[in-house]
Amino acid sequence: MIIDMHGHADEYTLFNWVDPPELVIDLMDKAGIDVTCITTYGEAPAYPGALINLVDYVKRFPDRLIGFLRVDPKGANETLRMMEEAKKYPEIKGIKLHPISNLIKPYNPFCVAVLKKAAELSYPVFIHCGDGVGAQPWEIGFGAKASPETTIICHMGGFFRNDESIRMAKACNNVYLDTSSIPYPQIVKKAIDVLGADRVVFASDNPAGDPISDLLKIKNLKLDKKTEEKILFKNSARILGLHEIRGQAL
Repeated sequence: MIIDMHGHADEYTLFNWVDPPELVIDLMDKAGIDVTCITTYGEAPAYPGALINLVDYVKRFPDRLIGFLRVDPKGANETLRMMEEAKKYPEIKGIKLHPISNLIKPYNPFCVAVLKKAAELSYPVFIHCGDGVGAQPWEIGFGAKASPETTIICHMGGFFRNDESIRMAKACNNVYLDTSSIPYPQIVKKAIDVLGADRVVFASDNPAGDPISDLLKIKNLKLDKKTEEKILFKNSARILGLHEIRGQAL
């Protein structure tokens, strides 16, 4: 059983980013991944496809895909309204924030309002985390501290901020780290050792990342079975409130 907590599907012609859900499913099948959480490339409320396309994609593959609505906090009340609208759709189970694309730091009041609304709606929030200004680990940590009731998931700091992301997550109990967008398997092991196996989740950033190599990154650590199961699906299932995967009870 494997849940990938971070993927993308969209036909966002503005930037020629055309990754239909069929591509995501094909990569999932090649890697043996059961379920992937996907988000669009465009952001609500300005991009209608953030909601419309996302629901359509998940409906095409309801037992394989889960939607995370990507939002721009600068939309203020309209963004919060779109989050409430998303709650009408069981296909959507989370929110995505990308501080580099929307130029809003995670501790900005507009962003904190999104984090708090997500908690109110029982949505976890995935925040892009890496080396770029606006999405560095402690910038996310400040947002996490401002909204401790919100479950936040983020990368392990890109290429250069791995240790920083682990220190941030240790200081913020509501932050989980995902295993995508880093090339170093031992950083995953360090995150497990420092945070505990309950605070790390598998992800590949499919199709930008390769699910096969990202999965091997975990398998090659030779974790004990209980720990590996937590990383690969149990932690994600708990965050998402899933009680079964593809008809199989957890």
